Amino acid sequence: MSEIAGVRRCLSQWLPMGTHVRVKAKVLPGIPGQKVNMEIHDDSPHVNQYGARRQVDDATFRFDTQAHANVIVCFQNVLEANFPNDGRSQTIQFKMESGAMAEDFHKVQHEEKLKPMEMELRRLAMTLDDVQDELQYLKQRESTLRDANERMNSRVKTFSLLAIGVLIGVAIYQVLYLRRFFQQKKLI
Repeated sequence: MSEIAGVRRCLSQWLPMGTHVRVKAKVLPGIPGQKVNMEIHDDSPHVNQYGARRQVDDATFRFDTQAHANVIVCFQNVLEANFPNDGRSQTIQFKMESGAMAEDFHKVQHEEKLKPMEMELRRLAMTLDDVQDELQYLKQRESTLRDANERMNSRVKTFSLLAIGVLIGVAIYQVLYLRRFFQQKKLI
């Protein structure tokens, strides 16, 4: 990702609540006089702040999400005083991992003295838990959307029946009115 001086650029990823996240950012050497600021937050109603750092060179953030929302990582390239704003850019290496991918399994293996096969089984179990959590969330969401759809269909059906009733009523009124009109004019 290349960052132009003075411009704020953001990247986002939707994540469910309670997901473990690891964000890594490394600013590659560039033209002198530039500093990169970094901020991580979500777009939930509470706007949870997960981290912020000024003058980032190499940063790693670890956190658990607090809401079902987009996690947004923003970078801003800031020029130091006495440097012209001539379209300078800065290159940033960025990586955002979530769920089992955010875990440091080598550290876990070393701390718990796990064999490689045990570590792989633990990684697979965590990945499976992530998939099951995602499926559960999708089932809940599908159920909510299905209920809303059924309520809307019921309202549309009621409105349609009401509209048909009004149209039939108006048609009967027109026939009776025209019959009476023509009888008064002695055309029938």
